[in-house]
Amino acid sequence: MKKTLIALAAVAATGASFAQVTMSGQLGFSWQQSPAVVASAAGQHVQGFSIQDGEIYITATEDLGDGWKATARGGFTMRGRGNGVADRDATVSLTTPFGVLTTGALRSCGSINAQMSGVVTGTVYSSNESNNSVPLDKCSIIDVVTFSTKLADATVSVSYGEFEGGATALNSNERGNPLGVTFYALGAEYPIGPLTLGGDWTNFGAVTVNTVATSATGTTATATGALFVPVDGKNRYRMYAKYDAGFAKFAGGYQVKDLAADQYVASVAVPYGNFVFGLDYMGRGEQTTVPKNAAEAGMGYALSGSRLGDKASSALGLGATYNLSKTTNVNASYITYTDAGANSKYAAGTAASALGVNAVGTTPAQLDTEYRIRLLKTF
Repeated sequence: MKKTLIALAAVAATGASFAQVTMSGQLGFSWQQSPAVVASAAGQHVQGFSIQDGEIYITATEDLGDGWKATARGGFTMRGRGNGVADRDATVSLTTPFGVLTTGALRSCGSINAQMSGVVTGTVYSSNESNNSVPLDKCSIIDVVTFSTKLADATVSVSYGEFEGGATALNSNERGNPLGVTFYALGAEYPIGPLTLGGDWTNFGAVTVNTVATSATGTTATATGALFVPVDGKNRYRMYAKYDAGFAKFAGGYQVKDLAADQYVASVAVPYGNFVFGLDYMGRGEQTTVPKNAAEAGMGYALSGSRLGDKASSALGLGATYNLSKTTNVNASYITYTDAGANSKYAAGTAASALGVNAVGTTPAQLDTEYRIRLLKTF
């Protein structure tokens, strides 16, 4: 013990620095009913016990002195039963006196998704990692470089990124940008007392789509010749506002994007003792944009997971959380979905319709209800 203390003191005297490593995460266990979003089970549900909220992150931070700091963060998910352990966000960031530079692979869910109350939980409703079963855009896995800084009281960020996957069954282990979808983004958030206003603009482009369905039967073709079509100048605009009234927190957001229908969300969270009650409402219009070519169809699907012909849809969620402590809570949530008929949210269809070509989905996915009771521990 004494030798260890002497060694540490000697190292400290040399001025050497060490990274501080921490572990954090959460683990939740639920009893739930979740919609089954596959063509062979449209309208059916999966019921029973499940772990759907397991995440662990390891963060290493090193103080470089003079206001500089380096941070590496990586994690993985635990979903229980038949799901294996999967990797999660992995980033390296550099904090400077001028701002923060962040690089890495992220699961990006968008600024209007962040305006939900946080009280309603559900495997389809809130995770939304791999499909567009809810009205809002799916979360996307992106490789990105972002620089954010303070301008007066506002936080401003600028980003460049590439999509790892989406429109085809390409393996995400293929390095580089297999789908050719890239973006530039500029965002800002400005607090005014209890009110916070924010928004962002994103410009998308696509150089190639490796494989594209070419017929209603799902026949595919290699991306050569005409399929190497550049798609540029596609824009997305998002704006949001949130207000803390003390007795309740209100939030709302709206999105306008080329190749996709408008989307919106509104929420309220009300604290009462150890309870927090929440209500979320979200929706989107009918998908009517007709792709000009195969590359544009693939790009639109990669960005939104939606198809030409997807009907307008909405979801209403109610939830209550009881905090047993600062790190342990029990949550109960109920979500109901509405749609307008055939082709609604991944109705049974062909691979071609998924890419916006000859959309022929005929059966509503019938995401009518979802509920869960969950015990969650964070650490």
